[in-house]
Amino acid sequence: MPIARNQILITIDGVKDLQEEGIAYRCRYELVGFTDDGKPRYQCIYLREGEPEAILVSTRITPHGPEPRYFNIWPGLFKHHLEFGDGRDLRFGPDYSITLEERG
Repeated sequence: MPIARNQILITIDGVKDLQEEGIAYRCRYELVGFTDDGKPRYQCIYLREGEPEAILVSTRITPHGPEPRYFNIWPGLFKHHLEFGDGRDLRFGPDYSITLEERG
C-alpha cells in the first residue's frame, strides 16, 4: 500500500523515543485488508500535535523501501497497543473497525 503524501514514517524505535521523552501522541488503527484465511489486518498511525500523521513501518528496509507494519488482532495488535499505544482502550465494531476510548 503506498504511503500518502501527508504521512511521515515512524519505527518502533521512534515510538520508544517519544515515550522516553514524554512526548504526547495518539494512535489509531486502520483496517487495510484480510489475510488469506479471512482475519482482519491493520496498520498503525501515530499522531502528534502539529505534525503530519506517521505510519508505523518495519525497521528493516527492503529493496523497495520501508514497508508498513501490519497487525492481526491477536496477539499482534493487542500486544503492540499495550506496549506502544496511547493508553486508550480498543473497541471493535461489527465491521472490524477500531475506535479508541478513554479509560475510566
